[in-house]
Parts: sequence; C-alpha cells; structure tokens
Amino acid sequence: MFGKGAEKTNEQVNRSEETTLRLSDDIGKIAVRIGDMADRIGDMSERILETQKIQSKNLELMQESVMEAMKMMGKQMESTNEIMDFIVKKGMGVDMIGFN
Repeated sequence: MFGKGAEKTNEQVNRSEETTLRLSDDIGKIAVRIGDMADRIGDMSERILETQKIQSKNLELMQESVMEAMKMMGKQMESTNEIMDFIVKKGMGVDMIGFN
C-alpha cells in the first residue's frame, strides 16, 4: 500500500530535482546572455559618447565659421553703404566733406 505511494513520491521528487536543475541551467544561460548584452551596451555607449564629443567639436567649429562669415558680411555691408553714400552724394553734387 505504501510502496506505490512512496514510489510515486520518489518519482515526483526526482522529476522536481531534474526540473530545478534544468531551470537553474537555463537561468545560468540567461545570466550569461544578459552579461553579454550588458557588455555590448557598454561598448555602444562608449561609441555614442565619442561620437557626441566629435559632433560637439564640429558644431563648435561650424558656429565659429558662421560667426566669422557674419562679421565679414557686416564689414562688406558697411563698405557697400559707404560706396552707395558716396554715389548718392556725387549724384546730388555734394562733395564728401559736405560743401557744394
């Protein structure tokens, strides 16, 4: 009477141990995969950071270039205005020192 029940219980315990060992093995494999992914994420984050540093420097250089171009355009506008002023005054018969 107890023989079959004990046998069945032993089988369940053995299956439970096997299942636990398989689960433990699977968890170990998953942990290794997670570790690998974490390493890849770390590598990618380093690349992203380096790219941002390069882009930041490029942006800074671009801003400096644009500012220099704007200064040059401002000087060009001043020169153009002086020339236009000269032409208008000559057309009106006024010399550059304000006398007719």
